[in-house]
This record gives sequence, C-alpha cells and structure tokens, in this order.
Amino acid sequence: MGKIWKIVGLILCIGLAVSVWRWHAPAPEWRDGDLIFQTSRSQQSKAILLASRSLYTHMGIVKRTPDGWVVVEAVGPVKETPLKAWAARGKFARYAVYRPKNLTETQTRKVFAAAKALYGRPYDIYFSFDNRSIYCSELAYLAFKPAGIELGQRQRIGELGVGEGAARKLIAKRAAKDPDCKGLSSDACIARVMLRELVTPVSIARDADVRKIYSNYLL
Repeated sequence: MGKIWKIVGLILCIGLAVSVWRWHAPAPEWRDGDLIFQTSRSQQSKAILLASRSLYTHMGIVKRTPDGWVVVEAVGPVKETPLKAWAARGKFARYAVYRPKNLTETQTRKVFAAAKALYGRPYDIYFSFDNRSIYCSELAYLAFKPAGIELGQRQRIGELGVGEGAARKLIAKRAAKDPDCKGLSSDACIARVMLRELVTPVSIARDADVRKIYSNYLL
C-alpha cells in the first residue's frame, strides 16, 4: 500500500513540476501568422467557454510590424494590439500559440491583406457570417481562406453546448436586437439562432493544419 502512495506522490510531483515549468516557460520565437488563444475577461467569455467546452474564448493572429509584434484581433473594432498588452489582458495572463503548418510568405501576405480589409469593422455579438461585423475566430477564418487555408469547422450554434445555461441566456438577452429576428418572438428567434453557423476558437486550435507550439496554461 505504501508503495502505491509513493507512486501517486511521484506522479503528483511530476504534474506540479510540469505546471510550474509551463507557467514560467519562455515565450516562443514568434512567426507571422501564428495563432494565439486566451481566456478572455469579457462578459460573454463564460458563455463561450461553456458552449465550446474550451478555455479558448478569444483569439487573434500574430503579426510583425516595425514597432514590434502585434495581434490582429476582432474586439470592436478589428485592429492591431501590441502582443504584450494582448497577452496580459487574458485571464491570469495565460495563452497558447498554434502555428499553421507550412505557411508560405505568399500565403502570409494574403492572410494579412485579407485581415486588413476588415480593419475597423465592429464586433459581431450575434456570431453571424454576414461580415458586416466580425468576431474573433471569424476574423482568422476569413483571413486565412484567401490563402487557400480553411481553418476550423463551421458548426451550428445548436450543435454546441448551449443547453439552458449562460450561453442560452446570452442568446436570449441579445435576441431582441438580432437583425435576423425582426418580427419573431423570443422563442422563434432562439430557434433561428440555433441554426446559425459559426467557427469557434477551439475548432481552429483543433484543425489538422495547425500545431501547438506553446502554452502557459497549467493543463
């Protein structure tokens, strides 16, 4: 019995050591086009976390500029944010970095050109694909598509873990002003929203065309 507890203790020590190492691990050597994910502190973050079953509730695209590294993000408006400020803004300053596989310079230019065409657009609180307004993972999806890379999986909102919790409450709260719900009752609006397609941050992180190169999340 004592031997078993020694093994359990060793496993726990190793797990703790790995967690500490991850917490203090140096940042990666950045590349243009890297995808960075975090747990946002926004009011809707909990709903996204529960619906997508992932800690990744916000994301952006890393870009080198003459003034240093920035994150191209859709946060209302679509804009560039200094990388250090972006990383510090997430919950507990934790973030993960995924790198598109075999991304060429030509593709990278196309990614940033497509993203730049969306600069200034407001944040899409309804998570639609009308492109008049943009949410975070939609930005990455739209930016990489002209480069011949379709990131993530388009899913109906109803396929996610909406249930009766925070995500459904968020949808119901926004239903009255949803452009697609004019003239509909609240229940009819929610039913329509459930059919709407979106791309979640975690579906992009799980895409076969990207690989994780860094994370300071403890798990």
